[in-house]
Amino acid sequence: MNSDKQGWALIYTLIFCIVIQGIALITTSIITHNVKAGTTFKNLLSQRHAGATAQEKPLVKYTVLDAPEGWDHACFSTEIIEKQWANESRYSWRIKLAGQPYRVEKDLQLSSWRPYIIILLDDSEGMLSSCGQAYGPQDLYLKRTGGEIVPSAERDDVLNSLTTPDGTYFRGSYGNAWFQAFNMFHFGGAMQGWTQSISHITGLIDDMDLSPIAVATVSKGIVQPFTSDRNTLIEAVLGIHPQGHEARLSEACYDLINSFPSTCGTSKHIIIATTGVAADDGNIPGWLQDFDHDGNPQDTALESGSHCLDDVAAYAFSKGIRVHTIGPDTEFLKKTATQGGGSYLPSKSTFTLPGGFVCQIPSLYGTAKRFLTNTHLAFRPLWLTTDTMSCLRPMANEPTHLGPCTPSGIKGAATSLYMEGQRLLCSTSRGDLLSIDMATGACSWMVKEVGSRIGVKNGIIVTGPNLAGNITAMNSTPEIRWVEPGELFTLSQGNAYIAEGKTVSSFTLEGGIPLSQFTLDSPACTLEYDSYFGIVIAGSQSGMIYILDQDLKFRHLLTPGMPGDFTSIRSFHQKKDLRIIALTPSRAACMNLSGILWSRSLEEGVCTNALVMDSKLYVTTWTPDACRGMDSGSSSVLILDALNGEKVSQEPLFGAKAFGSLVDLISGTLEHSSWSMDTRQLDITDLAGMKPVSLGSKIRQQM
Repeated sequence: MNSDKQGWALIYTLIFCIVIQGIALITTSIITHNVKAGTTFKNLLSQRHAGATAQEKPLVKYTVLDAPEGWDHACFSTEIIEKQWANESRYSWRIKLAGQPYRVEKDLQLSSWRPYIIILLDDSEGMLSSCGQAYGPQDLYLKRTGGEIVPSAERDDVLNSLTTPDGTYFRGSYGNAWFQAFNMFHFGGAMQGWTQSISHITGLIDDMDLSPIAVATVSKGIVQPFTSDRNTLIEAVLGIHPQGHEARLSEACYDLINSFPSTCGTSKHIIIATTGVAADDGNIPGWLQDFDHDGNPQDTALESGSHCLDDVAAYAFSKGIRVHTIGPDTEFLKKTATQGGGSYLPSKSTFTLPGGFVCQIPSLYGTAKRFLTNTHLAFRPLWLTTDTMSCLRPMANEPTHLGPCTPSGIKGAATSLYMEGQRLLCSTSRGDLLSIDMATGACSWMVKEVGSRIGVKNGIIVTGPNLAGNITAMNSTPEIRWVEPGELFTLSQGNAYIAEGKTVSSFTLEGGIPLSQFTLDSPACTLEYDSYFGIVIAGSQSGMIYILDQDLKFRHLLTPGMPGDFTSIRSFHQKKDLRIIALTPSRAACMNLSGILWSRSLEEGVCTNALVMDSKLYVTTWTPDACRGMDSGSSSVLILDALNGEKVSQEPLFGAKAFGSLVDLISGTLEHSSWSMDTRQLDITDLAGMKPVSLGSKIRQQM
C-alpha cells in the first residue's frame, strides 16, 4: 500500500502536540493540587498552634481513674489532664495520691523511759467501808450485785438512780444521801474505799501510756502480768472483787519486791490501794518488822492493826523500788508513801515524764507539715488550739449516741491520723478522736473513747476498734450512724467490711445494714479492699489469703507459706494481672492468682510499713534493741523490684524506729520521721508519673 509521507509527518506532529498538551494539563493539575494541599496544611498548622499561645489560656479538665500499672491500688490513682483550646486538646497523666499508707502505731515503748509499775489492790471486805470522801455530785456510779461500787461509763438515762440487771446506777449527789458506805473505820464520808481506789487506779492507767503495768491483789498476788495494753489492764482491775476476810498488806507488798524484770526498766514502783487497815498481817522476817526503826509496837504480826506496811515500803525503797499509796487521808498511808520514797495519791505528774515525742508521721497539708507531738504522754502539739472545742462521748445506754462531756483534756498519744482536704482526723491511744482544721490548727470537736484506725468515704467517718472492741461510723457533725463489734475494717464506696475473729461481714456504709458474711479458717489479721479489681483481700492468722468479691463470695485462696501474722498486704497490677504482696515481720512474698511469683526473707530488719510505687516495693524496716524501744535500734528503707523480689537498694534512716512512709507528691519525696522528730527524705521525682506524661493531642477541624 502506498503512503503519503507528508501525511504521516502531519500525524506525528499532531500526536506530539497532544502529548505536550497532556503533560501540561497534568502538570497544571499537580501544581493546583499541591497549592491547595499546601494551603490546607498551612491552615492546619496555623490552626494547631493558634490556641496554644501565651495570650490564650486553655480550659483545663481533670479526670481521676484507678491506679496505673505498677502502683499501689490503695494509695494511688491516675489523674488525666486535658488542656483544651478552641480546636485542640492536649492530654497527659500523672500520679495522684488517693491516701497515705497510714498505720495505727500500737507498740508504744521507749528504752530511755520505761518505769515498771505494779498496782497492788487490797481485795478485802474492809474496802467496802467508807473512805472519808463524798461521791462526785454529777459523776455516775454503778453498785454491782456483789455490793461494790465502781465508776460507770456515762449514760443519759439516769437522773438520780436506775436499777438494771448489771446493778444500780446512781448519780453522786443521790448516792451521798442514799448509798452511804458503812463507816467501819470511822473515816466518815459516803464513798466506799473500793470506789476511791478503782477510780484513781483506772485514771492513772489511762494517763500512763508507754509504762508497763502489772496488777496484783493482796490475796492472790499478780493477776495480770506486765503489759502496756491499757484495755487489758483496766479489764483486769474491774474484774477484781473485794471478798477476802484477810488484809495481809505488808506480806503482799514484800512478796512483790522481786517481781520486776531485771532489764529494760528505768525505774520501779509499787502502788498500794488500800484502807491501810491490815488484817492477819505482819508475818515477815523479824529483821524487817521494824525496818524504819520508828519503834511502833504494832510493827509485828497481828490479826488486826499491824503497821508493818511502812517498814516494807522503806525496805523496798532501799532496793530501788518506790512505794506509793491510794486510800483514806490518814497519817499512816502518808507515812508509808514517805518511807517508800513515793507519793500519797500518785498521779501522772508524780513520775518524771519523757519530753516531747511522736509516734506517727507528720500531717501534710499542701506544703506544710505538722508533727503530732505528744507532751507528758498525751497529744498536745504547740500548734493545736482547743479553746472552741466541743467534747462528746458515746452514751452507754441504747441506742448508742453521743452526749456532752466535760472537756477534761486529751488522753493518750496520737497513734493514728487521716487527712481529708483541710481537715485532720487524729486518734489517740486512749480512743480520743479529734477533728482539726489544718489551716488554723483549731480543734472543732473531740469524741472520746471511739477512735483507733480512721477511714473516710462519702463524708462518713469510720473508726475503731475502740477500747470496747467496736467499730463506729459517724457523720462529721459529729453524730453516730451505726456501731458494730469488730477488730479490723476496710471501706469501699458503698460498703464497710468488718472482721471479728474468723468472720468477715459487709454492711452498708450509710446505715450499717448487714449484707453478707464469710468465715475464714482462722481469725483475720489483715483486711483490705482493692478498688481496682473490686475485691476484698483477707489474711488469716494461719497464713491463708482469701480473695472475695464485693458480696464476700469466695474467689481464690492463696497460701504463701510465711511464718508469723501478716503485718501488711499491698496490691497492684501488671498488664491487668493482679499482684498481691504479703508481708510478715520477717518475710515478703508476691503472688498472682496462679501462685507465688517470689518470696524472700527480710534479713534487713522487721517490716513496719510497705508501699508499691512504679513496680518497686518500698519496705520500711527496723532492727530493734533487746528492749524494743522506738528510740533505739536502727531503721532503713529497703527497695525491692516488685516483679521479681530482687534488692534494688537500701537507704539508712535513723538509729531508732522510723515512722512512715509519708508520700509528698509536691516535693517529690518519700519521708520518714523518728520519735524525736528527725526526718529523712528519699527523692522519688524520677518515678514514672511523678511529672506529667504526655498522652498526645487531638485536633478538631474547623467547619
